[in-house]
Amino acid sequence: MRYFLISLFASVLVNVSGQSTDVPLNSSIYDIVDRWDAKSEKPFFSTVKPISRTSIARFSKQQPEEVSGVSTQDLHSVRLETREYQDTLWRGNKVNRRFYSYPSDFISVSQKDFDFHLNPIIALSAGKESTSGDLIFTNYRGLEMRGTIDDKLSFYTLLTENQARYASYVRNVIDSTLNVPYEGFWKQYGDTGVDFLRAQAYVDFNMTKHIAAQFGYGKHFIGNGERSLILSDFSNNYPYLRIQTQIWKFQYTNLFAQLTAETYGGTFGLLGTGSFPKKHLALHHLEMNITDNFSLGLFESVIYGKADSLGNNGLKVEYLNPIIFYRALEQQDGSADNAILGLDFKWTIWKTASIYGQLVIDELIVSKAFSGDGYWENKQAFQLGAKYFDAFGINNLKLQAEWNQVRPYTYAHQSNYTSYTHYNQALAHPLGANFREFLFSGTYRISPKLTATGDLLLAKYGNDIGAFSQGRDILKSYNLRDMSVITGVELLQGDETDLMLIHGKVSYQWFHNCFTSVDFTYRSESSESGKVNSTTSIFSFSVGYNFPSRSYLF
Repeated sequence: MRYFLISLFASVLVNVSGQSTDVPLNSSIYDIVDRWDAKSEKPFFSTVKPISRTSIARFSKQQPEEVSGVSTQDLHSVRLETREYQDTLWRGNKVNRRFYSYPSDFISVSQKDFDFHLNPIIALSAGKESTSGDLIFTNYRGLEMRGTIDDKLSFYTLLTENQARYASYVRNVIDSTLNVPYEGFWKQYGDTGVDFLRAQAYVDFNMTKHIAAQFGYGKHFIGNGERSLILSDFSNNYPYLRIQTQIWKFQYTNLFAQLTAETYGGTFGLLGTGSFPKKHLALHHLEMNITDNFSLGLFESVIYGKADSLGNNGLKVEYLNPIIFYRALEQQDGSADNAILGLDFKWTIWKTASIYGQLVIDELIVSKAFSGDGYWENKQAFQLGAKYFDAFGINNLKLQAEWNQVRPYTYAHQSNYTSYTHYNQALAHPLGANFREFLFSGTYRISPKLTATGDLLLAKYGNDIGAFSQGRDILKSYNLRDMSVITGVELLQGDETDLMLIHGKVSYQWFHNCFTSVDFTYRSESSESGKVNSTTSIFSFSVGYNFPSRSYLF
């Protein structure tokens, strides 16, 4: 696949025109854009993330005239983050000095044919967990660079060196999957810590006026909620080619990626003595603005790959067709691959709220879909959520509620070469499958610099009992289920487990992208069998600069 991506990149490079870098995933800028999107009379394509700085810059220019209640601080933050794509009249408090000539950049250069930004990355935290008394911490340090050359080619690169000791429930995930959530290759640090590098990079260019391409190593998020049942950023980065077409009322995204089918290691970390086996993802998503306040998205993806005797995987050229129906191709090839399809929507009402949702269909036997007999191959996932901005007339208060439900064996397949996973981690929801989840959250901007957030997670899921898979662990083949059970497969089957997590955070922004935060987490998990019974509370203090915060809500 890498030869195809490199060839395509080289073939279009000679005809590129100006493009931009993206605002990183989980940036606080997306919360601002989310609010503007609800209040604006003009629709904005916000489902596929990350979003380019040019798109957000254009959208921000509409806000002062068209949206009531726009925060000056919010507008200033967005324009700092996208200043190279704003009008030249907006200078962003430039001062005459070598460092921080703009508040958003440690070092920046703005010339006619060259734009460059260099920033340090720091994410430090320390805290205590009640159950073990262990010191938990994160220690991320690195650099990010971005820029544009000749107004034709944009680039971005990030590298951080990291050590961490996570809370016990996160360490349990590491022990069971041999992988760190959100991250990739790791080594043991001390007795219970991890040590890893994080790298991300891409080049971005326009193939035509309305078609942009990005070739890089990173990840994506498709959805409008806290979770995505289509594609999330929970797993490690991956090499990809993204082609995005935006014209009239349509945005069409093609994503071709190479994934890691499986990793190997132990308590010492992952093995570094050979290449991990690979598989491939092809995905397309079409977002349509049906009206100014209602958008509908259709998506389809396919994961494929099977190791030969040498552990190599072949690229199927037919899936590189950007506008073909993957499920039809998968059937033509003997239905050996894992094709998934579905839809999502976003409906903005009263300029104060938005309702959103997703439907994912992994397998659907129409004759059995409404029979009510629990046929095992009826594998679907559902999401429904709502956001309420300036809730109850309180300016800058956002409330959100979200429901997610995934039937057993959804996302799983015959092997890890075709399961909806990457680097032993879920590509969609961190709970895998066979669960029901309710999420409630609130964010209150107390002042332009002070923000309080809170989250409540209530979930039930069915764990395995005995030797058979009950459908929650999507790394397990669905052939490991009780093969005599064809019907009667129900949601939450197995060892029913209750999960509750409460998280609160107060953060203060000293200057652009520099935050100090105080966090508190309470987590309780218990199963009917008694095999799982844990309660813990975690208190931590953190400082972050140019590194978006991550939620460990699982």
